Amino acid sequence: MNVNIGEYYEAKLRALIARGVAASKTEALRMAVLAYERQLDEEEERMVVQRLEEEAPRLDKRKFKSLDAVLAQNGIDRKKL
Repeated sequence: MNVNIGEYYEAKLRALIARGVAASKTEALRMAVLAYERQLDEEEERMVVQRLEEEAPRLDKRKFKSLDAVLAQNGIDRKKL
């Protein structure tokens, strides 16, 4: 794949290669994509945890029924699930 990413990013890639972080531009780009993917996963996890912490007080006030209670209430045999 031959892509023009601009002089700024070309310089960043050359710097990574000069540091010995990557052996080629392709390797540097692959590493960057993987790092970005990890960053997105961590951000998503952080947002989920934050949302759960915000909702926890509200959820604690509700009364929840167990799955067995709901099945029994609706006449469903758990063994048939």
